[in-house]
Amino acid sequence: MKIVEYIRSNIGNVIFIIITAIVFFNADARTLLIRGFMITGLFNAEVSTETKKSDLNRLAPTGMTFRKEDGELLNLSENKGKVYFINFWASWCPPCRAEMPSINKLASKVANKDKISFIMVDVDNKMDASVKFMKKNSFNLQVYASVSPIPEQIFNGTLPTTVIIGPNGNVVFHHTGMANYNTTEMINLLNTLSR
Repeated sequence: MKIVEYIRSNIGNVIFIIITAIVFFNADARTLLIRGFMITGLFNAEVSTETKKSDLNRLAPTGMTFRKEDGELLNLSENKGKVYFINFWASWCPPCRAEMPSINKLASKVANKDKISFIMVDVDNKMDASVKFMKKNSFNLQVYASVSPIPEQIFNGTLPTTVIIGPNGNVVFHHTGMANYNTTEMINLLNTLSR
């Protein structure tokens, strides 16, 4: 009887503990919570200030090669003239999962779709899990795995990391951590680069 009385008098604390436990042990719950924070606008990718001055016009390392889910190889140095939006992620990573809807929306809104490639690099090389995640969530994004080593200046292991390589092979944007990419600034940047 005292336990029921204690629970009634501390119902707010009990609910808080239950919600915290659910968020702690369930990746989907963490993803949903993180998306809630992203809606506030605090996690928008800042296009104009994101890349340091020293990084602007820095050539992307040559030889970066990725394998698409169907086995097709893509070597970035062989495809000058295209814009690459590269996102390093993993299906188990809640911040990666949280930003994925914004990337999917961005991909659907860019004007020159034939000149922009969205490369979603599964850093764990668990292609089946990543493809299943994309299909389950109805995301129209291609999953890739890295075939060649990725230089540390592009990806240092922090998930998620996003890099945009311009048509001349220059790194024009680099962001570590989650972000909302479905912004007017990002759409304008990609449309400008792909003209």
